[in-house]
Amino acid sequence: MIRVRVPATSANMGPGFDTLGIALNLYSRLEIEETDGGLDIITVNNSGNVQNDKTNLVYRAMDRVFRETGYRPKGLRIKQDSAIPMTRGLGSSSACIIGGMLAANALSGRTISYPDILELATEMEGHPDNAAPALYGGFCVSVKSGDRVYVKSIKLKNDLKFAVMIPDFFVATKKSRGALPDKVSLKDAAFNISRASMLQAALTTGDYDLLKIGAEDRLHQPYRKSYIDGFDEIFEHTYRTGSKATYLSGSGPTIMSILTGNGAAFKKDMEAFFSENEHKWKCMLLECDNVGSVLSETRS
Repeated sequence: MIRVRVPATSANMGPGFDTLGIALNLYSRLEIEETDGGLDIITVNNSGNVQNDKTNLVYRAMDRVFRETGYRPKGLRIKQDSAIPMTRGLGSSSACIIGGMLAANALSGRTISYPDILELATEMEGHPDNAAPALYGGFCVSVKSGDRVYVKSIKLKNDLKFAVMIPDFFVATKKSRGALPDKVSLKDAAFNISRASMLQAALTTGDYDLLKIGAEDRLHQPYRKSYIDGFDEIFEHTYRTGSKATYLSGSGPTIMSILTGNGAAFKKDMEAFFSENEHKWKCMLLECDNVGSVLSETRS
């Protein structure tokens, strides 16, 4: 039996489009074992969107590794139990991909390295900003250069909370990415480079008063906010309530605020604020997961 635990992730992080991501202590768990034949997929907390055939994302990720290693199992039983909301910008697909690939690699005799797994996952995802923290944990800076992916995982102090504000609607990643322009001005590019650099410096040095400036963005959030009713008002209220930085998680619609302290007052205030919104929003307080994916194996 192969067991894999993969953290949720929050990518883009304001100015870090397709580059910056962080792992959070909310998890997808897989139990996978080889059988004598067939494919059996069991899902827990299934919202009705998880396929139970070979189109299942965990299976597809496993198959990609099997094609790489040459190992072919007779059959598979896959049990998925994920607390990560689907299609909300919290890396649910990356968790499936990384978890499936790690399990398949274990079944294959662990012949593929973590850097190779990250490259295969990036091939499936298109960019590494969710896959890297899902695999390595921490705050990750990822760069794809040619066919290689380079990543630096930075383990953050445990003095920050991440307020995850999740609405009852979703925005398809394809639709959200389609809203982005093909070209941006030199001024906007320079704006984002400076903010992304400041965000990294603030997180790694603990100078959290600089996070608000570091989270500013001109590459994706201005184009995606039209899909979220009250976007500007939500951002403004988070800052009035004590947020150090607020940004759109991934392609949305989840909104993330970085906090100092225990975050309880922030959560209570935001829940009261959202109670007047036409959509239902849930606010969760999470922490950075500095470990990343965890795999264990038991042999009969």
